[in-house]
Order: sequence, then C-alpha cells, then structure tokens
Amino acid sequence: MHITATLPLWVALAGAASAQSIPTKVYNASAGTTNLPNSDFSNEQLEFLWNQVGPIATHSKVSALAEATPEATWARPGQFHPLVASTFGSNITTLQLPKDFAWGLSASSYQIDGAAKDGGKGPSIWDLLSHRVPGYVVDDTNGDTLGQHYYLYKQDFARLKAFGTPWYSPSISWPRLFPFGKGPVNEEAVKHYDAYIAELVNNGIKPALSLFHWDTPLALFNEYGAWSSPKIVDDYFNYAKWVITRYDEFVPVWFTINEPQYCNWQYSYYPVGQYYPSHGFKKGMTNRFLCGHYTLLAHAKIAKWYHEEFKGKGKITFKNSGNYFQPLTESAEDAAAVARSYDFVIGWFGGPWEDGDYPQTLKDALGDILPVFTEEEKELIKGSCDFYAIDAYTAYHVGALPDGELERCASNRTHPAWPDCSLSSSNAPDSFLMGPSADPGVSWLKSTPAGIRKFLNHITKVLHPSIPEIMVSEFGFAEPFESEYTNIQDATWDLRRADYIQGFLDNILLAIHEDGVNVTGAFAWSIYDNFEWGSGSVIRFGLQYLNYTSLERTPKASMFQLLDWFKKHGGTFLSEA
Repeated sequence: MHITATLPLWVALAGAASAQSIPTKVYNASAGTTNLPNSDFSNEQLEFLWNQVGPIATHSKVSALAEATPEATWARPGQFHPLVASTFGSNITTLQLPKDFAWGLSASSYQIDGAAKDGGKGPSIWDLLSHRVPGYVVDDTNGDTLGQHYYLYKQDFARLKAFGTPWYSPSISWPRLFPFGKGPVNEEAVKHYDAYIAELVNNGIKPALSLFHWDTPLALFNEYGAWSSPKIVDDYFNYAKWVITRYDEFVPVWFTINEPQYCNWQYSYYPVGQYYPSHGFKKGMTNRFLCGHYTLLAHAKIAKWYHEEFKGKGKITFKNSGNYFQPLTESAEDAAAVARSYDFVIGWFGGPWEDGDYPQTLKDALGDILPVFTEEEKELIKGSCDFYAIDAYTAYHVGALPDGELERCASNRTHPAWPDCSLSSSNAPDSFLMGPSADPGVSWLKSTPAGIRKFLNHITKVLHPSIPEIMVSEFGFAEPFESEYTNIQDATWDLRRADYIQGFLDNILLAIHEDGVNVTGAFAWSIYDNFEWGSGSVIRFGLQYLNYTSLERTPKASMFQLLDWFKKHGGTFLSEA
C-alpha cells in the first residue's frame, strides 16, 4: 500500500481502513450490562455449554431405555436378628394412620438420573461444579451415570409396585426439558417425561413431583446470574407452567421448590465469577438472601397462576428444610436464641403463612443485605402454599451466646456467629451426644427420632398456627461407613438406619394421635443410594443398595423396616388402593 507522504500517517491509515468497509466501534467493558442476553438455542450453542463443563462419562452397559423385568423374591433379615422394635411406648402398637396418609420414597433428578448429556439435555450448575471445581465434591464423583434412572425407571417403578408403595416423590430436570433454561422445549425430554409419568400412573403409583431440586440450568448463570437476579422468576415460571399444564391431571401434589434454605448452605458458596460470569454478584451473604428472595417470588407466581388462572386439580407448596431446636436450658436467653434461630431457617420462608414478608428479626439483623418486598409481592406470597412440607432429618440444642456477646454479634457483620447470633450443638447439656451419629461425611446428622414429634408440634402450634396440614416430605439417614464394606451382605444390614426409620415414624404417629397434629404424609430419602452433592457418592442414604458399577439395586434392612411399619400401622399399599 502506498501512503501519500504529504498526509499525516494516522489520516492515511484511517482512509485505508474506511476503504475496506469495516465499521468501527468504541469499546468499554465497564459500560456493559450485567447480563448476556441469549437467543441462540442452537446445537452449537448447546455444545458450547457442555464444553464449559468438560468431558462427560457414559455408562458402558446402560445407555438405552430398559424394559421392566419380573421381580424376584428379596432376601431380608431373619430369625437371628429381627428388625427394630418400637421403644416409644406400648400403646403405639395399636395406633393406625389416617386412611389417606401419603407415604413412599423420594429422590431427585441430578442425584439418580445419570444420562447427563443424553437426549438433548443441557448442563446444570451441578454438572459444572462437580466437573470443574477442584475439591468441590469430596470424592471427585459426579452424576454423569450414577443410577441411570433415566434409562432404568421402568424397572425402578416395577420395584416400587412390588413393594406396594403407593407414592413416589422425584423431581423433574429443568435443564433436560429446557436445555438453556428457556426457549424451545427439548422434544426428546418431552417424550421421556410423557413415558415416565405414564409408567408411574400405569403402575398405580401417585407422583408428588418437585419442579426444582437445585439443578439450575447453567445457561442462566451465564446469562444473568440465575437466582441472584429477578430475571429467574419469569424463566422458572415459564418452565413450571409448561410442566404443570402438561401433567397436572396425573399429579396430586406439586412441590415448586426443594428446600429454598439451600440458598444459605449451598447457593451462597457457589464460585461466582470463577467458572461462570459474576454479573456483579459475589458469593456469600448477599447472594444467600437474593437467592431466597427470588425463590419465594418464583414459587408464589406459579402457585397463584396454578389456582387462580389454571384452576389446578392438585395441591401446591414448597419443601422447607429445617430441624428441631431444643433450648439448651430453660432460661429466657436460650428461648430467645431458639426463636432467632428458627427465624433464620423457617421464618425466612414463612411468608406464605404470615403476612407475606420476612420476620422483623431478619430485617433488624441484615439491614440493606435483605431485599425488600413490595406490597404487591407480599400479597402474592401470602397464602401461596396449600399445606406445609418439611424435610426434617435431625435435632439440635440451641443456646444463647455468652453474656454481652449477643449485642456485639448483632452489631458486627464480621462476628463468626452473625447473623443468627446463637449457638447450636448436637450434644445434650451434660455433653452426651443427642443420638447416634450418621456417616462422618455428614457430621451434622444424628439419629434423634423424638425430635420430629416436637418439631411437628412447634411448627404447627407455635411458628405457624395457620397451617392446615403438614407433610414430612423427606427424612433419612446415612449409615456410618457403609461404602467401606467389601460385600453387599454387610452393607445391606443397616441397623442404625432401620432404628432411625422406626423411631421417626413412631414419633410421627404419636404426633398425630396424642398431639392432634394433622400430618398427612411422609417420604423416606432415598429410593436408593445416590449422588449426595458435595459429599459425593461415598455417602449412602438409600434404602436400597446401589452397585455403582453394575447399577443393581438391592433392598436393605431399612427398606423392610419401612414396609413392615406401614403394614402394621395401616398404611395403604398398592394392592389395597
């Protein structure tokens, strides 16, 4: 190229660029918006999302839909060691459940479905976390092929039918139906869930479906930060509306959200800005309460539509996570600490049973960290649950901070006990453990069956007296060191879990008969061993043993404990329905 000597160099270069007809633009990253709008729902964009996750494993044997095969007779505990007897009073042996009591097993999509990339599914945040973040899962496992329920559901439902369990409570995979969280629905996923729901119904099993169990589509984190942004409300609503519209005829119970309290002990720790864009958000306390805020609004919006516009046939609510808090002493200070602790767990999501707002405790403690509901939003939230659902696993003793420490904690956001500003322990006041421990990988979990009776009473008579009915939507136990056994016979005699189930169900029954609590259902976690999030697959909660290689499911002693208990106490079985 010849540059005219009489012109300044920059003038000549500018003219040369113009001659090439390439437009120019002033770039300023700081002026960008806090979202990356996506309207590209192509296969190429989907593969880009999976490249963000990394290589996905496939199962060497199970990679296609399997038909159910005839159920064999299962081995079970015999004469040399019977199952666990009740220890909560002789009168309990004659007590019977209400006729319409809902009971069965539970699970969630990411934890047992496997088939992570099959059938056009998009990645969830947990595909990313388990693959990309070093140490995020203690044993470096993931949900790629674990369980392969996606392909083996017919056999799983045939097993449930053989057990006689009348209900099953799984979750639907949002990124399987909507690989990008929004946009076109995945045709292969529609075929899958049509057949899945039909198989349940054809086996006589009633579904209690969760619409969301923590597997947020990764694309929504990339686009705007997922549950930290108000944009999530409409995207969740559109997804949930599609599912409910298609399947409501067959689903008596809808759970909109599984344990929104996960915003605290899971969502707030996501590595924002490291493996997906931050959009100006940071992990920690602010993200915790943004997540909770938009989760409540998402639930309330779909619940209002369900009853007022769609005129749904079933019931709708969300599943809370919480445990019973016993005051350490009878002091007023310990009672206040317990009330404060409940506010930060149960009260945080108690708006549907109160005025639609947060407890004053949270407002006073959190200040500008806690988002504010408009009056219209409060009305939307108020009354948005048909019944109360609680996932309750254990109990704690809670006490006040030492003299003078409460004031210092409440006024100091860097205090290690802030914002709850109370103390909790699994030890009794005399320092003896409240109950036998679960696997060390879930050190928070102790077997405290008497706690569920106290908890059901406290929720319905103290915390939220307006509750018309309550369901224990999850309860379960991780047998200690179960993964270390080298043969299945040792692993399936899960005595501590069997004891937990017996005592837990006994206390639910006592709450019904002796305390007048309207408990209408209970679901044991879980149908078989699964991927337990950050604890990986080494922690086993299943009432059936899952061989992670062959995928064979084998009933444990705890499964027979559950079935025998319901037979004894008038639970409805499929053969009687």
